[in-house]
Amino acid sequence: MRVRRWLGVVTVLLAGGAVALACGGSDSGGDNGGTPDGSTGDGSDLETGPGFEVGGGCATADDCDGGVCVGGTCCSSADAVCGGTCCAAGTVCLFEKCVTPGASCFTGNDCKPGEYCETALGAKPTGDAGAPDAAGDAGATCPEPPPVPGRCVQRPPLCPEGSDAGSDCIPKCEYRPKVANLDAIQEWTWGPAAKEFPGFVDVWATPTVGRVFDTNCDGKVDQLDPPNVIFVSGNTEMTCCQCNGKSPTACHTGVLRLLNGRTGKEIWSLRKASASSVGFSGTSVALGDLTGDGRMDIAAVTGEGYVVVVDATGAVVRTSDKPIPGAAATVAAFGWGGGLAIADMDHDGAPEIAYGHTVFSTAGGKLTMLFGGSPNTGNTDLSTFVDLDGAAGGNLELLVGPRALKIDGTALWNRTDITDGFPAIGDFDKDGKPEVALVNAGKLYVLEGATGKTLVGPFTIPGTGSGGPPTVADFDGDKVPEIGVAMANYYSVIKIDMVAKTAKTLWSTANHDLSSSQTGSSVFDFEGDGRAEVIYNDECFLWVYDGPTGKVRFAGLTTSFTATEASVVADVDGDGRAEILMVSNRVDPTATGWKCNIDPWNKADPANNRPAWKPPAGGTAYGGVTVFGDAANAWVGTRTLWNQHTYHVTNVCDDRDSACVAPNVYGSIPRSEQRNWSLGWLNNFRQNVQDKGIFDAPDATVSIAARCTTPVQLEASLRNAGLASLPAGVVIGFYKDGSPTQLGTATSTKPLFPGQTEVLPFTVPAASGGTSDGYYAKIEIDPAKPTFQQCRTDNDRSAVVKAACAK
Repeated sequence: MRVRRWLGVVTVLLAGGAVALACGGSDSGGDNGGTPDGSTGDGSDLETGPGFEVGGGCATADDCDGGVCVGGTCCSSADAVCGGTCCAAGTVCLFEKCVTPGASCFTGNDCKPGEYCETALGAKPTGDAGAPDAAGDAGATCPEPPPVPGRCVQRPPLCPEGSDAGSDCIPKCEYRPKVANLDAIQEWTWGPAAKEFPGFVDVWATPTVGRVFDTNCDGKVDQLDPPNVIFVSGNTEMTCCQCNGKSPTACHTGVLRLLNGRTGKEIWSLRKASASSVGFSGTSVALGDLTGDGRMDIAAVTGEGYVVVVDATGAVVRTSDKPIPGAAATVAAFGWGGGLAIADMDHDGAPEIAYGHTVFSTAGGKLTMLFGGSPNTGNTDLSTFVDLDGAAGGNLELLVGPRALKIDGTALWNRTDITDGFPAIGDFDKDGKPEVALVNAGKLYVLEGATGKTLVGPFTIPGTGSGGPPTVADFDGDKVPEIGVAMANYYSVIKIDMVAKTAKTLWSTANHDLSSSQTGSSVFDFEGDGRAEVIYNDECFLWVYDGPTGKVRFAGLTTSFTATEASVVADVDGDGRAEILMVSNRVDPTATGWKCNIDPWNKADPANNRPAWKPPAGGTAYGGVTVFGDAANAWVGTRTLWNQHTYHVTNVCDDRDSACVAPNVYGSIPRSEQRNWSLGWLNNFRQNVQDKGIFDAPDATVSIAARCTTPVQLEASLRNAGLASLPAGVVIGFYKDGSPTQLGTATSTKPLFPGQTEVLPFTVPAASGGTSDGYYAKIEIDPAKPTFQQCRTDNDRSAVVKAACAK
């Protein structure tokens, strides 16, 4: 059947459907979001005008007493012309039909099923919302503009697969990236100086990402607020955090920070959790709804070893009754590595928080230690919750190194012959039961999840050193997961043969981690081709390794003393596409330090796609956090979440996917966590992914209106008719019919989410055209340097229009 080329918009992210604005102008869209308050519900803000048929036949506009002639009938307003008809008062022209808009809205969640929120039909907000931000760090204004209201409108359905004729539907909007070296560019960087506490810019722990803060001051946190980046930063004084010779060391005296993920600007920074505290431990924080209010909170560790819960405003709302054993400020190296993990072990709706093998309960509005034990060498400070035995009731165990603990602190199993280790989870024989991938002292073990019995190994990992926290993913596209591990001088991917009970190296690629050799890593499939890439940063470089081969797909510059940190991938800015979030800390890069600025590393290696290491402009080493994105915004979509070091998707909910069962509220900790390895789109660990819509793309369309003015005023309506966000900076060119000469351009000023429009005005030079001429607009894209990728390019030019007053 025939597919109509709608000029309009898809409803909400990951839900299909689009409409067309076929005529006239419209108010600018902008960032939509919030809760309807009825202020725009009477329809008085719509651009409907007094459009109605005034009766009588006509040949030209002169016959219509100030109106226009449409199809031989007088219409009182040019703005109400809709194709070959005239829209009545109170209606608008959408998808070539006169329709009556529905209820006021800010997002599609405010509309009925089958409707979307058309923000072009709402009134523009006036001024700034004026509400203060969390800690006053951003001044007395909101970090983001207030939400734009809209009206609910019925959306056309997506066309069935294989359909091609005669239906009022829209085709699927997808773009599939080509597999090649990553064309990564820096989107923003925070550091080497900070707005608050400027010396504290060194980050040596895995950062977290999630929508925590109400950036547009509409009273809620939703998809209209950009994600936040949350981490602890300290001042290492150009060395490792425990090496500055001070007491307490820099491992204990960090600052908890929350940034705007779209801009990288600080929203608030918390120096300490209480007046008597020395600061925050440098361990990885964790995110999730810990207080039951439907919003994400932050779990962090103080310099004295207490676990605290911090809300979105930067206020400490809970402090643990006891500190983590062995975490006192006098213990120099505590805070060097490790991180918190969150889960609901017993399904009571009150999540537990773990650090190593110490667990706290959030039940009863408190933060109470359930059981605990002192850290060993730091390796056991990265634990994860998982249902290992599959017992009735489905309670989770705490997997910490070579032992699994129940909620009462007793052991499900304990491998006393293995001293320590970093664990991960996967189903390597696809029998529906979990196995534990354990890295310890340069060895890899695969253990039976229910008993701890060794199934494969110990396998000697290529390279020297101890080995870092492992990742689990399908690196080579064979539908079976492999294991990725960093050592001192190599990063390796290991294939497991559960039938032969053997392990072998798929590939090993050189790296530079001559100090700790315990650095973490993460995984992402940038092109969505079923073969995941490795994201890993060592002392001198951020690396992206090809999944099947280990070839370097991208290398960026950094410095780090390397603890257990990992750079991660998430939709950091909320644009519907993946970004890389890299952490850095300032250390001595010379031959007497971390050896970055020496041969061969300070010489480019084009054969291996590695640039020469060099210091940042005006500095000697790198500090802070940096976000990289694709130059053409072409990487596939992913979640706006990475909530803890041992992230594995099903441990935190996103209402756009099926990782959690109902009620599936964004940022909540599932009461009954699904088994990652049992879901067909997962079976991974430390890999970000969403279950659908990863290829969703924007579709930029343009329509044009000409006004009966001298000089002629043109209005181009740039609309996103796709399923993913359209970035700002889209250039619209204006032309006179019959001439290839461009009259001029206008550029969009804001991202357009699915369903949004921005109207761009342009005045035709008096000498270039008049009201009797025809005009058109088209989207200008440099094919050599596109700033976005879209699913269709055959609708980038408008129809030719004349001013309605033209005879």
